[in-house]
Amino acid sequence: MLQTFKKLWPLAFCIGVTLACNLAGKSGREHRSGNSGPSSRASDEKAGELAGTTWKGSFKCDDGDEIQANYRFAESGNPIYEYQSSAGAREVELESPGQTLRFVPPGGGARNIVLDDISITTDRVSHTMSISEERTSGGTLDQSRSTISSEAVLSDGELEVEIAIRSQNTVSQPGIVVPGDAAVVTCKGRLRR
Repeated sequence: MLQTFKKLWPLAFCIGVTLACNLAGKSGREHRSGNSGPSSRASDEKAGELAGTTWKGSFKCDDGDEIQANYRFAESGNPIYEYQSSAGAREVELESPGQTLRFVPPGGGARNIVLDDISITTDRVSHTMSISEERTSGGTLDQSRSTISSEAVLSDGELEVEIAIRSQNTVSQPGIVVPGDAAVVTCKGRLRR
């Protein structure tokens, strides 16, 4: 389970999966950067049936794990990203490419999340995020890099979600660098309101 959690940690922060804690807390808006073109902001006509909804269910992953999930959308139709910082639970609406979050996760270190791409229609939302994390302990630097691609499509009253996670960790000390194996995990699920 610990090995799977290390591979899936970006998923837990990306869509509010409750592996170890309940991410029900709310906060104000976070700092954003980037442009906001017509494909990045959900207008009223684009918000469609997904606006203001919460979807629950489970994902089955190709490594054999099953994970309970909660996928939320703002009134604008944009997905809501829930995460844990050292100050507690936070959430932010994903709006436009280039949007960036920087924070200290529980346990220390630094995490940087960049929304690379987002596309929203009345019945489909897809986005890609890059996540990097660094932390040190006893002279050892642990670095993680991940890319998460998510697509959610409304079909027959259910939200069909597919998420692909590509990740790699590197551990280093002065004069020594040990790259970890690259991992690719795909998770799929059908969520209900």
